[in-house]
Amino acid sequence: MKNPLTWEPFVFTVTSLTSQIKRIINNQFRDILVEGEISNFKLYPSGHVYFTLKDDQSIIKAVMFNYWGRYPEDMFKDGTSVICKGRVDVYEKRGEYRLIVDVMEVRGLGLLQLKFQIMKEKLLREGLFDASKKKALPLLPQKVGIITSPAGAAIRDMLKIIFERFPNMSVLIYPVRVQGDEACNEIVDAITYLNTTREVDVIILGRGGGSLEDLSPFNEESVARAIHASVIPIVSGVGHETDFTIADFVADARAPTPTAAAGMVVPNKDEILDILRQREDRLAQSMRAMVEKKRSHLYQFMLDLKDKRDFIVTYRMYLDELTNNLLHNLSIYLVNKRQAFKQLSQRLKDLNPDNILKRGYSIAQRKKTKEVICDNRMVSEGEALLLRLYRGSLECLITGKGNRDEE
Repeated sequence: MKNPLTWEPFVFTVTSLTSQIKRIINNQFRDILVEGEISNFKLYPSGHVYFTLKDDQSIIKAVMFNYWGRYPEDMFKDGTSVICKGRVDVYEKRGEYRLIVDVMEVRGLGLLQLKFQIMKEKLLREGLFDASKKKALPLLPQKVGIITSPAGAAIRDMLKIIFERFPNMSVLIYPVRVQGDEACNEIVDAITYLNTTREVDVIILGRGGGSLEDLSPFNEESVARAIHASVIPIVSGVGHETDFTIADFVADARAPTPTAAAGMVVPNKDEILDILRQREDRLAQSMRAMVEKKRSHLYQFMLDLKDKRDFIVTYRMYLDELTNNLLHNLSIYLVNKRQAFKQLSQRLKDLNPDNILKRGYSIAQRKKTKEVICDNRMVSEGEALLLRLYRGSLECLITGKGNRDEE
């Protein structure tokens, strides 16, 4: 190149030439995708990672800054085929160019799916999925806890199934976000709270279907460890039947949908009553069969001793006494069982919230969220509430608050 004024040759310094090359490369190669195989992968204490990207004929040096803040330490290694998104820059001090990587994914496998596989393998090695550590679900829970979004269709479907199967079942809903950055922490807090208060006998962790990104809170390590640490059995009902999350593998039971989770946790009340009646009938039949068997054995014994009338008379008396005692005990047993059954039925009836409302009581709830109000400190003057009555409901506006002692 010549100076246009003097027509003399233009001489670059090494620095100026390198700067020109850097400027051209930086402008030309921005936001590019590069495919290759990782080699010489090295993670520095700074959290930055340096490596070489190569194919069959060429290599290029590469660096990713703040690698620790983006990926697990063992996510990439030498020999992994990857696709890198980034830009080419020139390291002027050495006159070298290298690829500055912003995002890196295993070739043919999305980042979220890769993180899912890595977390699954890690927790599997630690034994969090072992069947021997699964807790049994209660046969008839006194209260069911549900951790889910209060605004989604999943909660409505679950409550519908629960109350169809067991109309007076007690349910505690812990509202959380089920997607987004804050969902993971809220789910962990909910599991911790229910385990601290021990208000429920079983927990349903549920949400409707969605993409892998939508379900990502249920693939987080902190959620998995909270489920594993729970002393209360947890049923995972996340997504659709084809969706699988880390929570599904750690939970004590996995349901294909939130609705299925509700059916798994709450038994059918009518079926339980039928089972009790059937067992009562089988017990009576068994007792009668035992008596008949004893009678048959004794009759055969009597035939063998037909020549010993006195001996036979004695055993006839013994048979009558035995029969009478057995039938008497059977009658007492059946009376006791019927009384216990009546008490259980009455208890189920007494626990029905509609019977309480029928006596003149009402339930105050927030109009929008349906949160139950049990303390006047939970509401403010001017706030609209909904009063649930035995028949229908009333909308009211708070005009003042008073203490119970002022009644």
